[in-house]
Amino acid sequence: MVKKLTCLLLVMTMALFVLALPVPDRAAGGGEQEETAAETPAGSGDEDADAVKSMPALTLKTDGFYDCRGRLVYFRGVNVAGNAKLPPFIPFEDPAWWDKLASWGFNMVRLTVIWEAIEPEPGVYDQAYLDEIERLVDEASKRELYILVDMHQDLYSRWLGGDGAPYWAFPPHVDPQHNNGFGGRFWGLAYFLSSDIRACFTYFWQSPELQEHYKNAWLEVVKRINDNPYVLGYDIMNEPSCGDLPNGSGEFENGYLKPFYEKIITAVREVHPGAPAFIAPNLADMYSSKLTPFSMDGLVYAPHLYNPISNLLRFNLFPDYLLFRLLVEPMKNKAKELGMPLFIGEFGAPWTMQPAYARDMSVNNSLMVFEQNFLSNAYWDYSVKDVAIWNEEDFSLIDAAGSPRGLGVNARPYVRLLKGSPVSQSFGRFSKVFKVSFTSEPGGPPTVIYIPETIQYPHGFQVGISDGRTEYRHKSGELLYWPDAGGIHQVTIRPG
Repeated sequence: MVKKLTCLLLVMTMALFVLALPVPDRAAGGGEQEETAAETPAGSGDEDADAVKSMPALTLKTDGFYDCRGRLVYFRGVNVAGNAKLPPFIPFEDPAWWDKLASWGFNMVRLTVIWEAIEPEPGVYDQAYLDEIERLVDEASKRELYILVDMHQDLYSRWLGGDGAPYWAFPPHVDPQHNNGFGGRFWGLAYFLSSDIRACFTYFWQSPELQEHYKNAWLEVVKRINDNPYVLGYDIMNEPSCGDLPNGSGEFENGYLKPFYEKIITAVREVHPGAPAFIAPNLADMYSSKLTPFSMDGLVYAPHLYNPISNLLRFNLFPDYLLFRLLVEPMKNKAKELGMPLFIGEFGAPWTMQPAYARDMSVNNSLMVFEQNFLSNAYWDYSVKDVAIWNEEDFSLIDAAGSPRGLGVNARPYVRLLKGSPVSQSFGRFSKVFKVSFTSEPGGPPTVIYIPETIQYPHGFQVGISDGRTEYRHKSGELLYWPDAGGIHQVTIRPG
């Protein structure tokens, strides 16, 4: 216990040091080289009408997802949703909420499902809840949104201040009604301070019977949606925690967590053959995982990236761009070591953070790092009602009145489909200048860039290219780019 708190304080101290470092004015687009690219007007032709389209089924390789035409696929997603952690466990009923996400340029969602909602009593599965999950997946796929299904938990169970496990999945000595678990604004500290929460996790990892229930709950979900081609994969457990089990040398991650993952994934693939699985490290080792390579392929390394201090204190005076750069490096290294692509399953900042500019600043800094590293990601979150119902958290892109917010930061240009190998990518929040460069050979399908025209460029935009030609599809907001030679290519988008 003391060791964990000491490590936490050490991380916080290091982060404070990094936060104090000077940050270059990247948001303003400073340091741009003089453009020598040919200017191409944004047209609206329909030449090669299928050039942008991909079959929904994707192929997972060690560096990411590929479409059927050999292009790298990048995901700009959101988590749906924080309000689904509590009864009735459904984020929304009206499928029109999917339309808003698609219209803002998001192309995937990480959909929250809850073990307690699936299996409220041992071996009893709530078919009405499963009907709703199936309907949500079906409606999202109609909008061409890919769905990553996330079996979510925090603090083990809502009976301990979080969400996830049903009341009957507790060890005999922990009472679901009377325990020392706690939620509220500082709920994250309960992982370290609550002996009952730690005991519940320890009990779960040492209980083959409970893990069998968890597996069967997963299978009830998979059986409902396994034939939908827009199901991107399955996130086996959100932010798993070791409880009281040691992990200093990877004892928990490789002795308990990895075998658990492999057991669940094997069972899932018996129902959904070849399904990609997303895995996360031990929560306390998010930036220092000891996981070693798995004996199966088709996996995605999907940790979460937050500013741990400012999100806890709801206060952030300093730009945290350098902090995010620092924290993402061990994640990249671990993904490479495991032979998996890296996907950031959660990131974000609360609207209650002070000063008023802090939320947008932090989210923008996260996205800058993801863009530079060509990392797919999913923002937390998209609650469309009861936006702060769970432990006073208010991260949603929808406010309490049902109106969108934060789109000037979250809805931005990005490469969706890349024909070639990535080199660099950036977007200036204030300058509105987007740049991407990559290498490729001539011929083949176009690279596709999404442009949120009405949000970022209400007065129009200009496109600069190093070579080749472009075509803009107004309806989809997609810019198609065909280079006319091999080598390195650059596309620049700026206000018109």
